[in-house]
Amino acid sequence: MSPNPPSTSTSSTTLAPSEITPLLKQRAPSAPSVHSVLIHHEPIVVPEVDSPDLDTNEEDGAEEGPKGREVEVYVPGKSTFAQTMLNTLGDILGTGLLACPIAFAHAGWVLGPVMLVITGAVTLFTLKLLLRIIEKDRRLRSFTDVIGYGLGPTGEKWVTGLFILEVAAWIVALVVLFSDTLEAVWPIFTSDQWKVVGLAIIIPTSFVPLRFLSFSSALGITSTWTLVGILIFSGIATAHAPGSLREPAATDLFPSQGWAKFATTFGLLLSGFGGHGLIPNLIRDMRNPKKADLACEMAYAIAMAIYLLVAICGYLMYGRGVSDEISKDLANTPGFSPVLNKTAVWMVALNPLTKIPLGVRPLSDVIYTWFGLHPTVLVPKSAPTPRYVTRPSSPTLSDPCADDDDNTPLLPELDLHVQAAAVAQHNRHERLKAFFRPLIRVLLAVLAVVGALVMPSFEAVLSLLGSGFGIVSIVIIPIMAYANLNGWKWWYFVLCGVCGVAAVAGTWASFLVDSSAS
Repeated sequence: MSPNPPSTSTSSTTLAPSEITPLLKQRAPSAPSVHSVLIHHEPIVVPEVDSPDLDTNEEDGAEEGPKGREVEVYVPGKSTFAQTMLNTLGDILGTGLLACPIAFAHAGWVLGPVMLVITGAVTLFTLKLLLRIIEKDRRLRSFTDVIGYGLGPTGEKWVTGLFILEVAAWIVALVVLFSDTLEAVWPIFTSDQWKVVGLAIIIPTSFVPLRFLSFSSALGITSTWTLVGILIFSGIATAHAPGSLREPAATDLFPSQGWAKFATTFGLLLSGFGGHGLIPNLIRDMRNPKKADLACEMAYAIAMAIYLLVAICGYLMYGRGVSDEISKDLANTPGFSPVLNKTAVWMVALNPLTKIPLGVRPLSDVIYTWFGLHPTVLVPKSAPTPRYVTRPSSPTLSDPCADDDDNTPLLPELDLHVQAAAVAQHNRHERLKAFFRPLIRVLLAVLAVVGALVMPSFEAVLSLLGSGFGIVSIVIIPIMAYANLNGWKWWYFVLCGVCGVAAVAGTWASFLVDSSAS
């Protein structure tokens, strides 16, 4: 094939050095030929040269076939800035919102707001550290990939186990919240029975593409704002306690419920900002990843305002006796309008259903990586591994063939360069992987419901999620991964040390709270 392919009606893009990041140190010898690889009908020129930006090492996650190799490449996603921001906001604005009032009750008026602001600032800082790592290699598709890039294979194995436990606990907490809320507002089933009923909704939504989940995220955000609006209106309209802002309940300036409950405060608040596990997936699916920082900043600013508003109003309305889910208090106190309060609780019941699919996605991606189930492309055996596939910003981004669905073939014209047997073998592999991917998502949904059937109280789950898992995976591990690549600074050590102490204390306290509740 000529090094200069004839012009076509489609746009062509050359893999540039700035768009490629090698993952392995070894490189294959240079070769004189040039291969043209067609991706979504857009010619991509891949030179076979010994370049620091191209890698032909067969250990680079590629499966050897007859005259061909199966490799993964980065294809820009299709989610817009608004869709990514909504998904990010929908991810971090969830279960932690309902526990903000009880966190203020444990910490008091002086320390509660301070801890909330510190929690939001620290988690946004560590999230931006993850974004800096992602910029080094756009093929990083999940939280474990990002951390593994910074800490190496050994660190990635440990982080993967912790990440799975954390995300699984978060999904279980969502199922518990869904069932508890529906039992309170519509008691035709018990909480455990509602968990089983919810499985019929969780399974189908697990297969919805991320860009379409932005609509469910918008629904979740709308339900959250509805809850906030009804909470404030009910507090203003209700004349007497409990549940009144005009006649506030008894509150405290400083912690007065014991140091064990105070130690759970950081974990309760941190559970609301635990979106780090999913956000790498969202950024990878973003059409313009350069706007990732702005999307995250806007999402965090909105979430912080809502958290602060709900915490203040909920604590004033129900005081020291506020429950671990503010929705329970709204359901159990008629207030100004019982119908209005019931509507708010219904909004809370809908919210978890919009977030569970967002939680299943990173878990399934990790399992796909373990078993090599991600879609791959086929390149000639002697050709270097393409790191990136870039496309012009217009008009090919709207190409209907460029779908991000798992079953979309990426290289339909590779039979021009490899033997037919290699193409047939690759197609068999892809069909087999396409069979197992949905099976794994269904299994994850079932396991989430099973976990919810045996999980303890909602407050204990959130505290353990924030203190035991959250502090380590949301704060400490991202700092370690970034510092390992870019160098340690003294405040990294201080932040990791303080958070480590908080993690131990919060984990210990969450078990004490659970045992006292039972």
